[in-house]
Amino acid sequence: MSREIAVILVVLALGVFGRNTVIAASALVTLVLMLPPFRALLPLASDYGIRAGLTMLMIAVLAELALGRVPIGDLTKQIWSIDGLFAVVGGLIASWMSTRGVTLLAQRPQVTIGLVVGSIMAASFLGGVPTGPIFAAGLAALMLGLWQMFFG
Repeated sequence: MSREIAVILVVLALGVFGRNTVIAASALVTLVLMLPPFRALLPLASDYGIRAGLTMLMIAVLAELALGRVPIGDLTKQIWSIDGLFAVVGGLIASWMSTRGVTLLAQRPQVTIGLVVGSIMAASFLGGVPTGPIFAAGLAALMLGLWQMFFG
């Protein structure tokens, strides 16, 4: 058995053990994509998976709006409320951090292992939701930058 398969099986087991269907399903789909008939799809998942996932996440958020579950009311009033202002700032910071995360993943793909381990630990033991690997990579990039600034 290859090391890659062994690692993904461990991720699958941790997802099942931690009762985290997102992690378990992701590992299972990856294992299926590693089978010879589907192996050609792995580079596509690697190259386009992040954008596809972010697109699906944005569709899920906008669907709430389209279904009328998010009250639109006076948009200007909502954005300029304290909740709205914090949401705008949160969106700005998250997007800025995520951009740095994409850059870090492109420059140092080895950090992926740490992101997966951290996501699994948070999802399995802290009730976290593993939906933010790009943001997590952005936080890692910020921490690495601070480390280099002070110690490097």
